[in-house]
Amino acid sequence: MTVLLIDDEPEMSELVGQWLDQLGSSVVRVGCFEDALAFAGRTRPRVVLLDIALGDEDGLEMLPRLRASPELGQVPIVVFSVHASKRREALDRGAAGFVAKPFEGDDLIATLRPFLA
Repeated sequence: MTVLLIDDEPEMSELVGQWLDQLGSSVVRVGCFEDALAFAGRTRPRVVLLDIALGDEDGLEMLPRLRASPELGQVPIVVFSVHASKRREALDRGAAGFVAKPFEGDDLIATLRPFLA
């Protein structure tokens, strides 16, 4: 099972990848919307993990675009951010879940496990 991680911070991507290895998931890391769609067109992920802050892109603005894509329209998207106040907006825009930074690996795994079962 594959998790598509959309995050532009290599350190966070590496850490999340290590945590998800515990679930037996393979993690594909991309840093922008176009790369996410290109990957999803080749291999449909089981879940998408999306950071809100992506350099020049806004993850919240990206959410409806991901939902509208044929490749990712039905794939659960879990958002993570240091801005816990963005939880409601993320869910309203189509996120299936939200994890506030900083988070522990157990918190992330608990949020993602239902989507990976």
